[in-house]
Amino acid sequence: MLKNIAQLEVKINERIHKFLTDHDAPLPEVKEALFQFLKYIGHIEDSVKEHQEKIKKEAEDKASEEPKTDEVKDV
Repeated sequence: MLKNIAQLEVKINERIHKFLTDHDAPLPEVKEALFQFLKYIGHIEDSVKEHQEKIKKEAEDKASEEPKTDEVKDV
């Protein structure tokens, strides 16, 4: 089956990014699709941020639990 499609393409830095859709797709649907892509990317960014904060907190907790051996004691 042959099908006509519309392609949006943008070059950012040295990478080419493409969006494909039906050539007769209504613009409100195209706009909604793009919003949903942005929402998906936002969820990924939020997940990465939460993971990084969790790792940072665990590292801080671990560091606070370890005894300090750098202290000099008077004899």
